[in-house]
Amino acid sequence: MNERESSAQTTENQGPAPRRQGTLAVILGLIGLLITVRVAMMLFITPPAPTAEPPTPSPETLAMATEALGPAVIAPTHTSAPSPTLTLTPSPSPTPELLRVAVEEEVLDNYKTYFASLPTRYERLELVPYRGPQPLEEALAAQQAGWAIYWSSRVAWGAVPLREEPYALVVHPSSTREGFTLDQLVALATGQDRTLTLVVGDDGRAVSDLLDLGELPSHAIRLSDWPAVKEYVATHEDAWALIPWDVVDFRVRTLPVEGQRLDPRKLKGYPLLRRLWLGGEVAPPKPLLEDLTRALRYEPPATVELVAVGDIMLARSLTELIQQHSPRYPFECQGIQPLLAGADIALGNLECTISDQGTRQSKTYTFRAEPKVVEGLVFAGFDVLSLANNHTGDYGDTALLDTLSLLREAGIVAVGAGENITEAHKARVVESHGLRLAFLAYNQVQPLSFAATATSPGCAFMEKERMVADVRAARQQADIVIVSCHWGAEYSPYPTASQQEMAQALAEAGAALVVGHHPHVVGGLRYDRGTLTVYSLGNFVFDFDKDYSRETSSGVMLRCLLDHAGVKAVEFVPYAIVGYRPCLISREEGSRILQNIVQITRKQEAFPKEGLQP
Repeated sequence: MNERESSAQTTENQGPAPRRQGTLAVILGLIGLLITVRVAMMLFITPPAPTAEPPTPSPETLAMATEALGPAVIAPTHTSAPSPTLTLTPSPSPTPELLRVAVEEEVLDNYKTYFASLPTRYERLELVPYRGPQPLEEALAAQQAGWAIYWSSRVAWGAVPLREEPYALVVHPSSTREGFTLDQLVALATGQDRTLTLVVGDDGRAVSDLLDLGELPSHAIRLSDWPAVKEYVATHEDAWALIPWDVVDFRVRTLPVEGQRLDPRKLKGYPLLRRLWLGGEVAPPKPLLEDLTRALRYEPPATVELVAVGDIMLARSLTELIQQHSPRYPFECQGIQPLLAGADIALGNLECTISDQGTRQSKTYTFRAEPKVVEGLVFAGFDVLSLANNHTGDYGDTALLDTLSLLREAGIVAVGAGENITEAHKARVVESHGLRLAFLAYNQVQPLSFAATATSPGCAFMEKERMVADVRAARQQADIVIVSCHWGAEYSPYPTASQQEMAQALAEAGAALVVGHHPHVVGGLRYDRGTLTVYSLGNFVFDFDKDYSRETSSGVMLRCLLDHAGVKAVEFVPYAIVGYRPCLISREEGSRILQNIVQITRKQEAFPKEGLQP
């Protein structure tokens, strides 16, 4: 055998052994790699905590596993932390976010009680007072607040309105101005127009806000509060102010602005609305917004509009005209019926009986209208009619009882007369818009035989002690007492001494409004503590015309707003009697009548006086 053959034989004989060794090395390498990966996973990957404690293996199970797996491979071990014990306790609540709200000092002052209660209801709510006015962005930055509550006439993007509060333009009650435009008010406020002097109660902030002004000029009079402003205007003929409606009363005259009169129930389009806003960079929490809106929004007070007129006489010459036309004829002239029917309550003095029965009494003037005139009274819109006058008994008891019955059937309240003296003196309470109004009526004009007695019908006559008792009793039944008085001297616009005495007694007893008639001409006014007396409204429907006298052929309608506080705002609407019926006239035409009321009142020194506050 040669060397090459020997070498080949050797290689052939040794071939299978190296191949088996290489295969084993690969297998061992793979096993090592798997072990390395396993150990790495144990070291770096934390298994999820078991939901329950795993069972402890028995010795038999461990022995079987050891036998199956062979000898253990020693490798670095990782001791994991024991699984936490499961505890069923609620997670801690997150700390509430701090609510930091900047509030104008004026707002805080006006609603002290409410804002003091807010932090007790909202955890981590902080109210930061600041002096306005400031632009919203500046107010938020300066106070480091998320939101701000502030007054502004301008709408900021994203701001939410919390309140719209009406302000009234008020002047002295002697003013006969029809009203002002906003431009005219700006001229007055800035001193361009010096005919009137501005009075403010908040350092001028409301006026600046409402009229979109800067600093007010030095000529403005600054007082401590709004009631002081109202009293100043009431007692100074050259003063004017913009004051919250809640402060207004009859001692000042409320004027229209841009032709719109203020009625707190009808604010749409009214130009003097002061707006309170909540503004911020993000929307406020809904519960807080609802709380603020509910507490701060403006709620108009229960308010009633009353229109009162003077003498309504539907007999004599009116009988023929009503027969020619219709029972509505006396009230169909320009603008009259809409004013009466549009009021919540319309009051008048019925200067005649309504009946087709009865016996004419022995007196110079007797008035009896046909029953169909009731249709006209209903059409006009009358709610309450006084029968306490010197024509109640013109056709005896039968006609008076007919009148009472016809009015009752028509739904019109008759006051000041009745089947006996108790009924005649009884207050008639009318409820409207949440207010209870008590009406009383008295007659001071002869014949005394028309007075009711304990056993016979008639009207309530003026007896001071009994009137005072009636008013005080009515105050216990109602929010407001209104008294209708048939008194005075015919054709005289000036009150008699007796009228003044009775007016003072009614005021002291608690009447809010006293409305007079009988003189057939318009009279003056009287301002007592909480009581307005209108001595005479003049004729309303009467067969006097301009040929008889200019004074008897004209008159005024009293238009006023009332709330729980009493008489708020007063307006006199002049008219002329044409064809024996009232027709509205322009302010220019009626200025003579209005000026006459002012002159008579001034001559009587009956305008509000300093120190005499309601």
